[in-house]
Amino acid sequence: MEGFVFGVMAAQLVVLAALFLLGRKHVRGGDGPEAMPQDRPRAAVIVPVTGDTPGMRQAVASLIDQDYPDFLAVFVVAEASDPAADLVVGVAGADPRVQVVVAGRAEACGQKNHNILAGLRAAHTADVFVFCDSTHVADRHFVTNLVAPIARGDAPMTSGFHKVVPGDGATATVGMAVTCLALHLLQPIRAITQPWGGAMAVSRQAFDRFGLARLWGQNIVDDFSMGPHLHTFGVAAWPVAAACLQTPLEKVSLARWDDWLTRQLLYLKFCIPPGWIVSIAAVLLLAAPPVAAAAMLAAWIFGAGCGAGAALSAVYLAAFAGLGLCFRSLCPRRVGMLAWLRGYAATFLMLGWCFGRTFTTNTMSWRGIRYKVGWGGVVMRVIRD
Repeated sequence: MEGFVFGVMAAQLVVLAALFLLGRKHVRGGDGPEAMPQDRPRAAVIVPVTGDTPGMRQAVASLIDQDYPDFLAVFVVAEASDPAADLVVGVAGADPRVQVVVAGRAEACGQKNHNILAGLRAAHTADVFVFCDSTHVADRHFVTNLVAPIARGDAPMTSGFHKVVPGDGATATVGMAVTCLALHLLQPIRAITQPWGGAMAVSRQAFDRFGLARLWGQNIVDDFSMGPHLHTFGVAAWPVAAACLQTPLEKVSLARWDDWLTRQLLYLKFCIPPGWIVSIAAVLLLAAPPVAAAAMLAAWIFGAGCGAGAALSAVYLAAFAGLGLCFRSLCPRRVGMLAWLRGYAATFLMLGWCFGRTFTTNTMSWRGIRYKVGWGGVVMRVIRD
């Protein structure tokens, strides 16, 4: 039995090392910036917005202040009374490139999807659609970098990602940074690349050809539903390293991290059920080894374990921590070593906990709305309490 446990530990270390080596260049920016041809298509930047959270003004301003010469920014709220509408108007002023659209309440899909579809109707003159979230800060070349491969004819669809910029060493803040970093490292692996809804672009022609309006009109989420759908056409999103947003975070609570990660795993369960089932083994591979090693080392300290097992556990934990420090080198803002290692180790425990939570529900809760979700992420019922 011990041999199997140590085999799993070794396998986990190999996976983590491979993830770092395969994805580090992409996370650091790849070979960007992207080359844009002379003939630039008209773009529409579509951003669902709600509320008035810290940092949102900076994020909205950054999406308006782009160097792309011909684009329309469409910010979409569910209701006119949403404070996000006034926030956008206050930031944009009289900028003619900016529109605020009221989508109304969703009845057959996720509210975000409903907002996006309303934004698309307002962007009827665009050749390329760019989809963004309202909580991440973009540099001035973000839209250009995301659109460039489409304009060159390299791909019908592109996807960027984001980096969490931790403002403190709180366990959950660092844990969010580590979790997003792991997902970011997966982006350049083309066999499993998934589009990320916070930074993706698609040509109008491809959008229509792939039937994305119909897909989103009945689904819980935009990006997770697109991945398997696009694969039926033999298409994967083109990862653009230079199209990377920043997400400043600080004072993140464990409850907030828990809810966010559980929601991501629920999207996986709802939209890609076979992938969720396969992930059971992956989660055990990632989450079980540090717990087993700590338990074996503690048993030896208290006289209940063997010295050889304790020694191998200590070697594993040292290698595990060393890889954690390698990941730390990719963080956009340096965090203290002990704070980083604490958050890094907690990530594996949180992953196991949140994945376990996905077994107990077929309901998604988000911003005061509950969605009863069926196979493939199809929304069966929208529940407003």
